[in-house]
Formats: sequence, C-alpha cells, structure tokens
Amino acid sequence: MVDESARNAVAQRWLSAIAAAGFVPGRRARVLRELQRLLRRLESTVAGEPFDPAAGWRIGARLVELRMAGPKVIGATIRLLRTELTELLAGDVAALGVRVDLVLEQVNNGFAAALRDTAMAIAEDINRSMRVTWEADRSVLHHRWQHARLHDPVTGLPNRAHLRDVLRRVTADGSGRIGVCLLRVDDFADLSDALGHAHGDDLLAAISWRLRDLVRSWSATARDQAARPEADDRYLLAHLGGEEFALLVIGTTGAHQMVKVAKLAGLALRTVVLPSVDGYAPRMTASAGIVEAPIAARPDPEEWLRDARRALAWARGDDAGGVMVFEPGRARQDSRRNRLAAAMPVALDRGEFEPHFQPILRLADRSVVGVEALARWRHPREGLLSPAAFITLAEQTGLIRRLGQSILEQACRQGAAWRAEGRHLTINANLAPAQLADPGLVAGVADVLYRTRMPAGCLQLEITESAVVDRCGRQLDDLAALGVRLALDDYGTGYASLRSLARLPVTTVKLAAELVADLADPGDAAAAAIVKHTVRLCHSLGLTVIAEGIEAETQHARLRDLGCDLGQGFLYAKPVDPRHVDPFSRRMEPPSE
Repeated sequence: MVDESARNAVAQRWLSAIAAAGFVPGRRARVLRELQRLLRRLESTVAGEPFDPAAGWRIGARLVELRMAGPKVIGATIRLLRTELTELLAGDVAALGVRVDLVLEQVNNGFAAALRDTAMAIAEDINRSMRVTWEADRSVLHHRWQHARLHDPVTGLPNRAHLRDVLRRVTADGSGRIGVCLLRVDDFADLSDALGHAHGDDLLAAISWRLRDLVRSWSATARDQAARPEADDRYLLAHLGGEEFALLVIGTTGAHQMVKVAKLAGLALRTVVLPSVDGYAPRMTASAGIVEAPIAARPDPEEWLRDARRALAWARGDDAGGVMVFEPGRARQDSRRNRLAAAMPVALDRGEFEPHFQPILRLADRSVVGVEALARWRHPREGLLSPAAFITLAEQTGLIRRLGQSILEQACRQGAAWRAEGRHLTINANLAPAQLADPGLVAGVADVLYRTRMPAGCLQLEITESAVVDRCGRQLDDLAALGVRLALDDYGTGYASLRSLARLPVTTVKLAAELVADLADPGDAAAAAIVKHTVRLCHSLGLTVIAEGIEAETQHARLRDLGCDLGQGFLYAKPVDPRHVDPFSRRMEPPSE
C-alpha cells in the first residue's frame, strides 16, 4: 500500500517540474488533483497482474488533454517519474524498474500520438477555410497506415503481412539458416469461454507481453554475446491472428535450437496468471510446428509458413502441448493422402473402385466354399491401390458408406453370376462401423440382394469386434432376420467378450491373423492351446470358425488338426479380380515341392 502523503509529495514535485518546463493551465489545485489521479493509475499499472503497460498510453494522452502539451513537459515527466515511481512502490527494484520503463515508454508514445492527433485536428479546422499543403501530413498518415497494415491491433505485434515481408527480405539474401516456429494456444476457444469472451483480447494481450519478455531476454543475451546492436534483429515475434503466434529466428544452428525455443515459449505461457474459474487456476499450453533449414534450400518464403503449419497440424494431432519438426517425407505422404481424398468422390462416380476376391477353403479337403470381397482402387495414375491407401480416408471424409455399398453391390452381382454358372460360393463382404451406424443399412442390403438376385443366405457380412461394444441398435438383428449371415472378424484381439459372443446373431467367427501367425512355430504350444480352446468354444456355440492370414503349410496343417473349419490366406491365393477367380477351381491343391 502506497502512503498517501508520499504520493501527494511526488505529485507536487511533478507539478513543479511541469511548471518549470512550461505553462500550467488553469488553477494549480485542480491540476494537482489530476496529477494525483494519473499517479494512482501509473502505480496500479506497474503493480498489476497480468502486467499490461498499455495504460501508459492513455496517461500520456491525458496530459495533452489537460493542455500540458509543451515539448519539454514530457521530458520533465519521464525524468521525474523514472526515479520517483520506482521509489514509491515497494518490491524488487530491478523488476519494478523494467516495468516502469515500459510504462513510461507508452506514456511517451501516447503523449506523442495525442499531440499529433491534436495538431491534425487543428489542421483540419484550418483547412475548412483555406487550402494548405498536406505533404507533411500525408507522410504522417502514410506512416500510420503502414503501421496499421503491418501490426495486429489487439496485441500491437507484427502481423502476418509483416512476417511475410521479413521472410522475403531474409530469403532474398540466400545465406545462413533460419527457423520458423508457429505457436497455437491449445483449446483457446474453451479457455476464453470459461473466462468470459469479454476477456479474450485481454488474454491475447497477456500472451503477447509474456512472449515479448521472452524474446527481449533472448535478444539481450544475443546482444551481449555478440557485442553487436544488430543482434536484436535475430528474433521476430508476430501475431498471425486468433490464438496463433509465430517466432522467426535468424542465424539458427539447427532444428534442436528451434525445439528449445518452442519449449521455452510453451513454458512461458504456463506462467501467465489467469483469473480463477470456480476456484481453479487454469493454465495454458501451446502446440508448436517448426521449420528449420538453410535458406538456400528454401528460397520461396511462402514455403516456410506452409510447412510450419503442416508441422503444427501434426503436433496438434498427436497431443496438446506437442512440438513437431517438419519432415519432407511425412509431408509427401500427407499430400498424397490429400490428393486421394479429393479424388475419391469422382472415382466413385467413375466406378474406379472394384472388389477383388480371395478364396475361402474348407481345411479338411481344401475345397473352395466361398470368397471374400476386398476393395481395390484402380487409380488411373497410381495403379491398383490396396485398402490401406484409402479406407481411412473414406472414413474421414464420410464416403465409407457409399464405398461399402458400391463394393457390396458389385460383389453380389458377381456372386449371382457365378451361381448362374454353377459355382455356389458364399460371398463375404466387410461392413465398416460407419455403415453399421447408418439407419438405412438393412434397407440398402435388401435392395442390393433384390436387384442382383443374390440369395440372402449366400451373403455373409463381416463386422469388426468394435461393433460388439456398440451393436448399433437392432441393425445386426435385422440383418440376421433378413437371412444374411454375419461373421465376427479379427476375433481374439479386440473387444468381444465370451458373453457378448454368445448373444450376437453371428454364424461365423474369423480368427485374427495374429493368432494364426503364431502357429507357424511348431514349438509354440501356447498359441496352439489358445486356438484349440477358441475353436472348441465357438463350436459349442454352433459357430463356424475361419482362420485368416494362412501363409504356410505348417499353419494349414495345425489349424486343420485343431478343428478349425475354414481358412484363407496367401498360401492359397492372393485377392484377384473376378476374371482370375476361375483358376481357384473347386479344390486348392497344396503347392508342389
């Protein structure tokens, strides 16, 4: 608490300094009261948390409003308050001195701006009655316009346009290394909502001042080490809009330096003091995306921001508060996925997706009893693509239902054609979880069966174990009532419990390839025991067991001896298009020695 008498004494000395520097308008007692009020505002600004020196701007402007606008007034004010204000407040003298200097810098800026605005207002009054030259004023206005164009109005930091200008200048030189770090405050919208949207700008201002302090400390260290004033130019902090900030570092030594910069910035944001929410003090975290390289390797300034944004997206996708460095290989994979995702709707229209079929055999005599339809994309440029290249994309883009329906219809149409030729094969097709969640699934399957003349009992739909956790209402029961058979895919590695297995309307269980792979080792008794008891359990429930992923004769023999009913895998055949299914014949012989 500042002593009132001490404050009054400082205000009196402030008035005397102003009087010595120039004209004091009006009664001195009134001016003294105004100075006392301004002094209180200066005290609260210097001691306030979060610290925001912007209030100094308004105090400088107020001096002009009080007509204490002589050029010597601001000089006398700065000289007196730099000493008196620090002594007036209790606390760490060094820390208070830094804050006082920042506030007085804003007082000076506010005084100058208000003085300029006042002069412009007077000039406008004069120009109503006479023509004057505006060359000087146009220069000032142009400077103000340039500043507004290149700086963010909320934080006062350089904006995206400013950062691009600097990148263009730096990359034009072509020598050395630089690093760009994009910082994005995690869950900023939620945090702003919790604190109240009215505090959103205040929160951004607090973030910017904390990052400013960090950059100032780096610049001071670099300046001391290099003994050169231009070391200040190594760092640029910019506000790109919303909750996104950027740090440009010139003269980096490697990506490790930028990772350290990002982590220090993240730690700095954690120290920003935020208002409590329901008695809890929230904390901020930030994700960071980094690009660091020799300038000669990246002459295009736009590449730096584009690739830093890619790395930021990776960091935000992995975990809150993460830091990721740009990797060209991963970026190429992302670009390929994006191209494929953009092409998928048109590819579906063109019929580029088709089923390939893999035979399902009875292990006892190797007779072919069915086939599994597996989606393939016949891409005009990339050739035949496996599901690994596009199934996840289809799920992410919401095209999985349309894709699944297309593959199902083509598979049923092919199955009906084989039946007409006397080949009575069961057609297995996969159902994605998104398809199971579709209320129109059962009607769509029924429509496909009707239009393709495929008997319902000859179609077996495979569902994943994750569907067991959420049965999607009556979907599975309705499919079973339709006459379609259901198979539980990848059993043994997921969520299905024994109780849920007994209650599901499935007729078949497909052992996961991971269980089958362990049978390749004849000495793995544990693997054999697991498969043996799983097969017995399924048989006790009246379920047929299919083993998938069979690649060796050893696996075939052990599965057959353990009582497994059916199998499929590369040992017998890879998935092929319908034109090559005939070579499957009715019985698959073991490979010749």
